[in-house]
Amino acid sequence: MKAICALPRKNAVTTEPPSAIDRFCLGTVKLGVPGYGFSAAPVPPEFDAAAFLAQVEALGIRRFDTSPRYGASEARLGAYLHQRNANAPAPWVSSKIDGLTAGNPETPRAMLASVQASLAKLHLARLDVCYLHQNDTEIILDPWVQEGMQVLKERDLIGQSGVSLYSFEECEQAIDCGRYDFVQVPVSVFDLSFYHRFIASGSHAPVRFTGRSLLLQGILANRERIAREIRQGEEILAYLQALDRIASEGQMTTLELAFRFAFSLPGIDHFLVGTLAIPHLKANMAWAGLGIPPGMRAEIIEMASRKRAWTNPRNWPVRCQGA
Repeated sequence: MKAICALPRKNAVTTEPPSAIDRFCLGTVKLGVPGYGFSAAPVPPEFDAAAFLAQVEALGIRRFDTSPRYGASEARLGAYLHQRNANAPAPWVSSKIDGLTAGNPETPRAMLASVQASLAKLHLARLDVCYLHQNDTEIILDPWVQEGMQVLKERDLIGQSGVSLYSFEECEQAIDCGRYDFVQVPVSVFDLSFYHRFIASGSHAPVRFTGRSLLLQGILANRERIAREIRQGEEILAYLQALDRIASEGQMTTLELAFRFAFSLPGIDHFLVGTLAIPHLKANMAWAGLGIPPGMRAEIIEMASRKRAWTNPRNWPVRCQGA
């Protein structure tokens, strides 16, 4: 069976640039994996996921990202969606498929079962975007995987297909293949390598891009564990100090700088923002619409355009005890 490539995207839609609030997508990994990233504080046992999600929607955020890999995230998000006001604007939800093997004729069936299980947990009839949660090129280009995505679209179980990627090669192949509508890549004050190569020119339409790792798993705001737990900790802390200086000169916090910079970048459909704190989310939303002075923007672009291995958390070797 030959790979299905370079075919028209039936589900691709051209729209006006989204507003700042429309570019917020709540990443819900911590609803199911409370210890994810460099969290400043553990999630308290009494945390009420439904009440939190209701407050998120009240702020105007209606995009949610989840995955079967995120523990109870799908079920907790689904419990909220099931009891929310039916007259409220419909939520936009993305989830993912995992555990696929290349060259397997049973893959479309497995993908169908995975999405049906996700939809049952989420109390939804359809996902807006279904991502592959595997970035292997063998999976991205596998004809059975591509057929599975097409089957899911034809059955109207998903609106659009996507991939979450970590390398230029993966990104190039996913775009050139012509079978994926969304491509999720890191975009932040730490790393603009994907942005420069694939997004800035706007030449890859109608593919849409999702920005992730905005705060690099929380290291920007929560630094006390960096030197202790990440072998490249000293280099990371030096970079953070440079950002601190730029932010201070602009009379803002470094966290504010990160949001204002990222949301000033055109060409990104939406950003994944992961937090369980409403005050943090309110601040993030306020910063997102403020823009950034040209001089500060240019300095950050110069810093973030240099390739560094530590901007990919997969390259964080854990520091040995006492090392």
